[in-house]
Amino acid sequence: MNGCLIVTGTPGAGKSTVSRLVAMRLARSACIDGDAMAQLMVNGRAKLLDDTGNWNPGPEGKRQLRLRMINACSVANNFAEAGFTPVLDTVVETREELEFLAARLAARPLMLIVLAPPLEVARHRNATRPEKDRVSYDFAHTAANMRREIGDQGWWLDTGALTAEDTADVIVAEAARKAAISL
Repeated sequence: MNGCLIVTGTPGAGKSTVSRLVAMRLARSACIDGDAMAQLMVNGRAKLLDDTGNWNPGPEGKRQLRLRMINACSVANNFAEAGFTPVLDTVVETREELEFLAARLAARPLMLIVLAPPLEVARHRNATRPEKDRVSYDFAHTAANMRREIGDQGWWLDTGALTAEDTADVIVAEAARKAAISL
């Protein structure tokens, strides 16, 4: 598969699992985890939740989230230049974030796959995954923002009734036809 795949969705949508499975199904691929970019920051990482546990990254948190995107794009571009299909696993909530990524990702076509199970399914998946992988905040606001901000972009795939393996198979088979964006 030529180009670059951005796999996004709310917490619990299956981004990390599905991204890795998609990459495993491609002949030459690399899976770039946006969260891994944050883990590279050993000291000085900003809190992204406020004191009540709500998502509220503040100015420094937003700057660091942008740095994560820059670094993920750099890694994706290096792999693409070497002939690998990058599969980028990251949350893209706003049009501004999508445009930021699109401006920095060199590989084309650029494909956006939004894993969009019903909110109740994403909440259940989040609640039943290992504690270290769970998010503690309510991401209903994130889901609503994504729908409003980027709902007209890419391929919105309802994965509520699909296994991760089935989702990866569908993405590999259909992404080139259904997910291409041009910003």
